Amino acid sequence: MFNFDLLTTLELTEVENPSLFPFPAPLHIGFVIVAVIFFLFRFFTDKKPFQLIMAIAVPISLLLRFELSRQGFYIVGAVELLLLIAAAVTSVIFKKKDTEALEPAAESSPEEKSEEE
Repeated sequence: MFNFDLLTTLELTEVENPSLFPFPAPLHIGFVIVAVIFFLFRFFTDKKPFQLIMAIAVPISLLLRFELSRQGFYIVGAVELLLLIAAAVTSVIFKKKDTEALEPAAESSPEEKSEEE
């Protein structure tokens, strides 16, 4: 049923080129370019700050491609985490402001709208 030889052959010395990223650098750069273009386009069309924050946060992940010290990895991770939290908070704040702006228009009855016209 279970092959116990599998457990004995999995040694760390057999791992070839361990990497932090599961895909090559050109693909990572391509994803970053597409994401930045997307978030910038959405920011210019919607004017929501979380989209600009995400357009800034995405390329920061490219810093991990450089040979950083352990502290460098933690700093990049902390900056990314702060930007993601900021994007989430601003997304919620602006969603509430958008719904509040729409509520007064929804509260007026169709009769009032016809009287205004």
